[in-house]
Amino acid sequence: MFPPEKISATLSEVFGFTTFRPNQEEIVRAILSRQNVFAIMPTGGGKSLCYQLPAHMLSGVCVVISPLISLMKDQVDAARTNGLHAAAFNSTSTLAEKSYIRDALHGNTLDLLYISPERFNSEHFLERLKTLNLSFFAIDEAHCISEWGHDFRPDYLALARITDEFPDVPIAAFTATATLRVAEDIVTRLQLKNPHLTRASFNRPNLFYQVFYKRRFDGQLLDFLDRHPNESGIVYRTSRKKVEETAAFLQSQGFSALPYHAGMTDEDRHATQEAFRRDECAIIVATIAFGMGIDKSNVRFVVHGDLPKNIEAYYQETGRAGRDGESAYCTLFYGRQDITLLAHFVNKIENKQAREVAKEQLRHMIRFAEQDECRRIGLLRYFGEVFPATRCDHCDICGGEVEREDATIAAQKLLSAVYRTGERFGATHLCDVVLGEVTDKVRQFRHDQLPTFGVGKDRPLPYWRMVINALVSQKILAVDDPKFPVLKLTENAWAILRNKQRFQMLSQQSHPKPQKSRVFDVRPENPARGSNPLSERLFQRLRELRKEIAATENLPPYVVFSDKSLREMSLKFPKDRDAFQLISGVGRHKLESYGDTFITAINEYCRDNSWSQ
Repeated sequence: MFPPEKISATLSEVFGFTTFRPNQEEIVRAILSRQNVFAIMPTGGGKSLCYQLPAHMLSGVCVVISPLISLMKDQVDAARTNGLHAAAFNSTSTLAEKSYIRDALHGNTLDLLYISPERFNSEHFLERLKTLNLSFFAIDEAHCISEWGHDFRPDYLALARITDEFPDVPIAAFTATATLRVAEDIVTRLQLKNPHLTRASFNRPNLFYQVFYKRRFDGQLLDFLDRHPNESGIVYRTSRKKVEETAAFLQSQGFSALPYHAGMTDEDRHATQEAFRRDECAIIVATIAFGMGIDKSNVRFVVHGDLPKNIEAYYQETGRAGRDGESAYCTLFYGRQDITLLAHFVNKIENKQAREVAKEQLRHMIRFAEQDECRRIGLLRYFGEVFPATRCDHCDICGGEVEREDATIAAQKLLSAVYRTGERFGATHLCDVVLGEVTDKVRQFRHDQLPTFGVGKDRPLPYWRMVINALVSQKILAVDDPKFPVLKLTENAWAILRNKQRFQMLSQQSHPKPQKSRVFDVRPENPARGSNPLSERLFQRLRELRKEIAATENLPPYVVFSDKSLREMSLKFPKDRDAFQLISGVGRHKLESYGDTFITAINEYCRDNSWSQ
C-alpha cells in the first residue's frame, strides 16, 4: 500500500498539481490497491490522471485501450511531456517505434501502452500480452462496449475477454457519459467483480450554456464569434452540406476555419484535425464525426448550429469545451425546422422500440432547448442528478440574457384544455384540441364538443408545443410518468386559470446578442496599483511562445502547457524557477524542459513594459 505522502508527492512532482480534482484521489487509491474500478466522470474531470499516476507508481505496464489513433497520440504526447514512459502500438507505428516498444516492454521500463480494441482482439497480440508484467488495464470511452450507449462499437465487445484471459489483472474503466442502464451493462460485460464505483457529478461549472432561436444563422454566428476573438472552437452542423457552407462562409469573412465530415478523404480529415490540434486552424465546422478523437484542452466554445438528436450527444459534444477547467461557452441555435427534420428521421426508424426511444430522446432535447429554467438544472435532471441550488448563475436563463413575453391567455387556453379533457392526455392530443384538429382520437372522445376546441387556431402548432414545454419547465404542468407523458395540472396552474398569476415564457421574436465573453477578465495594466493584474498581452505572448516550442517538438501546443497554466503565469509573473514550479501543471519534467524559456519571456515582458514587482 502506498502512503498518502508518496501519492501526493507524485501528483506534485510529475503532474504539477498540489491537489486532486473531485473523485480523483479515491480512484487512484483504488487502482493502487489493485481494485477493479468503474468511473463515470465528465469530460475535463481528469480521467487520464486517474490511471496515468498509478501506472507511473506501479510495477509493470498499464495497457490503455482507447478508441482512436489520434486520441492515443494526444494522450501519449501529454504523458511524455510529464516525464512518463508511454507509447502507442497501432497501425501507424513505424518499425523503429515497434522495436522500441518491444524492448521497453521486455525491459519493464514502459509505464503506459496504448492500443485499440481491435489490436487487443488479435490472438497473436493477446498471447504476447500474457508474457508481460501487466499492472492493470485501463479502458477509455467504456460506454462504447454497451449496445445501449450512444457510441456503441462492436470491436469493444472483445474487451469482455479481459477477465477470462487475465484473471489476476485489475481493470479500470472510464466514461464521461453513461445512464444507469449503460453503466450496469458495462460492469456486467467487463465482469468487474466488486469494483470501486464512482459516479461523479455531470456538472461542468466552467461551461456557460445558452440557447438562441435560429433566424439568420450566418449572422448570428458572426455576432457570436466577434465576441470570442482569437479563441479556438467547434461549430457543429447536422449535414455535410451545411458543414461545407458554414466553413466556406466563415472563410469568406476572414476566419481561420476548416470543414470536417465523413465524406472527406482520410488524408483531408487527418490534415484538418492536425491543423486544429496545433492551433493552426482556430475553428472546425463539423458533423458529429468530429470530436471523439480530440483531447484538445483549450477549446473555448462549442456552437451547435442545429438541434442535436438527444441530450447524450449534446452533452458529449459540449463536453469538448473547457477541458482545462477554464471558462468556455456552449451555445445552441435551433429552429422549428430542426425539430421537423429530426422528427422525420425518427419516424423512419423501422424498429418500433428503437423508434420510441428516439422519440423520447428528441422530446427531452426539445424540452431542454425551450425550457424557461436554469439550463444546468434541466441538463443534470436528465442524468438523474439534482443541482443543489435553484440557479447556477452561469447560463443564459440565470444570467438574464433572455427575453420573455406574457403568454397568460395562451396558458389559460391550454390549461383549460388539460382540465376539460380530464388530465388524461399528452401534448399531441392537447395541441390537436386547441388547434381544432378533428382527428380520430378527438372524435372518439368527443373533444370537438369542448369549449376549448379550436381556441388556439390563431397560432401554429410549434407555438403550442413551446407553451406546453414552458408550462412543464415552470412546474405549472406535471408529467407523472415519462413512459406515458400525460399532463396534469399543479397548484400553480389553478392560480393562472383564476387570473391570480401571470405566465411568461421565452420570446422567439427577438433574442439578445450574446454577452461579452467571460473567458478572459482583462483588467487595466497599471503597475502603480500594487497588485498582479491579469495581462492579456502577456497571455498572448506566452501562447505564441508555446506554439513555437510545440512546432519544434512536433506536439500540439496545449500539451506543452494548458491555457490554465498560461493564464496563471500571466497573473503571477513567475521570475525564477522556485516561483515557476508553483504554477499549476508544472511538474519536474516540464520545469526542466520549458521553465527557463518561459521565465526568460516573462522577465523580458516585464522589462519591456517597465514592470517591476
